[in-house]
Amino acid sequence: MELKNEITKFNLRENGEVDKDDKNGKISEAFKPIAEMILSGYFKVSKNNSASYVTVHPTCVEMYYHEEGEGDDKIKDYIVYHRNSNDGKKEVSVFPLGVLHNHVSGIDLTFERMGENNNPIRFSALIREFWVDKSHKIEESHENYGEENIKAYTESNPEKRSTYLYEALYSQYSVFDGFSVQWVDGNEDERKEIRCVKNRLNVAEYDHFEKIPASKTKEQLTKNKNYKQCQRMWSYSINEDKTK
Repeated sequence: MELKNEITKFNLRENGEVDKDDKNGKISEAFKPIAEMILSGYFKVSKNNSASYVTVHPTCVEMYYHEEGEGDDKIKDYIVYHRNSNDGKKEVSVFPLGVLHNHVSGIDLTFERMGENNNPIRFSALIREFWVDKSHKIEESHENYGEENIKAYTESNPEKRSTYLYEALYSQYSVFDGFSVQWVDGNEDERKEIRCVKNRLNVAEYDHFEKIPASKTKEQLTKNKNYKQCQRMWSYSINEDKTK
């Protein structure tokens, strides 16, 4: 299971005709193999010139997919942070494959590329929940920093505050010693069973560039009750019920 290879060859348009609002679930199914690979692998944070490392294991990811350019067939996901401005006056470059994008909601693992007619495709996975294995970390003075925030979390009881991933990845070792963050694929024996039966957390449905406010709908609202909830089922979690 190699996530990089799967992403490199991935083309959503090769999955047949897709509904841009994903009411038929074809996009959700197309994303599922990628989500499985993410949830079966982990980030390895290693201290330079040392055998000390920790592993950070995603247990829930949300997929985001936004096609730049005009056209009725374009899939738009305006909640995406890294995209061109609404008025078209500011264009942002495409991230190299696998860049970690830090933003106010947490960290995205990015899979951006150029699409048809030189229009970027903004594709990424937000790590929504995770746990940290510190069993291979060689403790030194002051290395218990932040331990109170994440030490109790496991695969069955993950950290659900997505912004705590900043600390899990970047606060393990000092920059004066140096450290690296590397993605490690799981093998076939480590493939996780996952489910995609829920909406992305607090992601609003948009009417073109604007979020649809709660006052204009009688349908499901976001968790914060401010907007109409986007109905795309693009959230994937490890399925602990092996009978499913």
